[in-house]
Amino acid sequence: MRYILNNNYILLFYRFFLAMLTFSLCRVAFYLFNIDLYSDMTFPRFLRLMAGGLRFDLSALLYVNILFILINILPFRFVFRVTLQKILKVVFVATNAVALFVNIADFPYYHVTLRRTTFSFFTEFGNESNLGAIIGQGMLTYWYLVLFWLILIALLIFAYGPVKVRLISLKPAYFYITRAVMLVVVVFSAVCGIRGGFGREIRPITLSNAAEYTSEPVEAGIVLNTPFSVFRTIKKASLQPVNYFTGRELEKIYTPLHVPSDSIPFDKKNVVILILESFSRQHIGALNKENPDVVSYTPFLDSLIMHSRAYSHAFANGSKSIDAMPSVLASIPSLQTPFVLTPYALNRIQGLGTLLYEKGYHTSFFHGAKNGSMGFSSMANLFGFRHYYGRDDYNNDNDFDGYWGIWDEPFLQFFAEKMNTFPQPFLSAVFTVSSHHPFIVPEKYKGVFPKGKDPVQQCIGYTDHALQQFFTTARKMPWYKNTLFVITSDHGMWLDLYPEYANALNSFGVPIIFYIPDNDSDVGIHTEVAQQLDIMPTVLDYLHYDKPYIAFGRNLRNPATMPVAVNYQAGAYQITSDSLFLQFNGEKEIGLFEWRKDNCIKNNLTDKNLSGQSALENYLKAFIQQYNNRLIEDRLMP
Repeated sequence: MRYILNNNYILLFYRFFLAMLTFSLCRVAFYLFNIDLYSDMTFPRFLRLMAGGLRFDLSALLYVNILFILINILPFRFVFRVTLQKILKVVFVATNAVALFVNIADFPYYHVTLRRTTFSFFTEFGNESNLGAIIGQGMLTYWYLVLFWLILIALLIFAYGPVKVRLISLKPAYFYITRAVMLVVVVFSAVCGIRGGFGREIRPITLSNAAEYTSEPVEAGIVLNTPFSVFRTIKKASLQPVNYFTGRELEKIYTPLHVPSDSIPFDKKNVVILILESFSRQHIGALNKENPDVVSYTPFLDSLIMHSRAYSHAFANGSKSIDAMPSVLASIPSLQTPFVLTPYALNRIQGLGTLLYEKGYHTSFFHGAKNGSMGFSSMANLFGFRHYYGRDDYNNDNDFDGYWGIWDEPFLQFFAEKMNTFPQPFLSAVFTVSSHHPFIVPEKYKGVFPKGKDPVQQCIGYTDHALQQFFTTARKMPWYKNTLFVITSDHGMWLDLYPEYANALNSFGVPIIFYIPDNDSDVGIHTEVAQQLDIMPTVLDYLHYDKPYIAFGRNLRNPATMPVAVNYQAGAYQITSDSLFLQFNGEKEIGLFEWRKDNCIKNNLTDKNLSGQSALENYLKAFIQQYNNRLIEDRLMP
């Protein structure tokens, strides 16, 4: 048997590079076709968008060429037969031609939707009998795009290279072993490329990751490609328009539009937001005065709450870490699907960072994990946080926990010291990592904090200590007294430690705490319902923000607003008022509980027609209608 090992892989790499080149040419053509959308584009910015797009092209083209790649690297002799290689050339050209067609066809459509086409297109237009005629007419109208497509296909055909490989003699054993090893290497590399990276801390890239490279949402169209957008939204349920109420009825029941009437001048107070990993409310004694059996693992936080505005019945709007950032930093919930994984994540959005940046704030986000982990850097940029600091910026892996990121104590010190270099006013947020599975603490703290009945509780104690050290350092900083601190958790936890928390309501329980140093005029533990969505409107009220904005939560300091919390679990929408907890499947109520009397959620009262039941269901329907329709119609800005 005769065979040149390297030539096969070199040709495979070359052909894949050829496909990548055609997608980069498409990116340039997309920009030129839609150039009026980018009137202030600069060359350095365009190069950044082009470079960022390679990550998405790599993922998309690995999907498109997976069959071609796998057959080429099989450890069998028949792979090198000329007949099969000719067939593979047809497969390569055909599959990439389809991908290029989909990509190019989106050029004119983007001008209408301002987002790349997703898999939802096939649901929306799958039953249209005249779709073929529409596509045909479009090809005639944009004949020059068809010509561009044919030129790219010709490039693939004529630059493909030889289908016959030059051969030399190799021993069969060497052939099979090396081919098998290379099969593993190539498959592993392909998986990494499709995911956008590899490691337990890296979440597969999705549409929202494009925000990492953009300055404004419309630039995501340059970074992304349409095949990637389609692949990444397969099985991602697109929202459907909802029409429970007419427009006039809807606005009377619920609207996310906030129009501040505050006449007090804007207060340029610093804002620091601490999002604590897995800090379920059930671990915090000060927020469980009604539950005497609850053991506190947060002595520092308990003491801070006594000097803060805090909520003993606050709830998360999602159950995952990626649900928390939109809820806390942009007042956008995650219903059914995490917001950042939906096709609407690149809508025009004004997050808290965006609004305060426009007021002259320095905005930054900190996360102790590897830069890019969980897609947090992209989300932060999406919500207006212009600077990102992660494990790479900390730059000392002696403090790495070996799993997720930098231990909370040193990273919160880094957070405090770094903020000391920022111009005031600033908005900074940090997302902690240490109270996460596998629930370990630094060696020097083993045995220091109570372990409790669940492994997370020792870590809760450690992070509470890290918070204490953070505030000890922050108190020495010149910016400290002019700062509003907000403390919450990313999500609650369903644990069987206490029956009150092992249910669909209180498993979403989290702390929400507002603390201003040396300010005792707005202090106390409030018992009305609050949610993460309320954080952004409340922060803006503290600052006397004076412009209209969209937020799905309420200003907690306004007693005229209705206290509610909305979330989604196991196929049901959930809404909690100050007396009722209602579950709704989109068509009818499936659960109704008087949760203050029945905090373990045992007695379903859907057939009792309770006072306030109908109004609460209408509020939830209006909330769903506003959420679905505003996302679909790209109306997340006033």
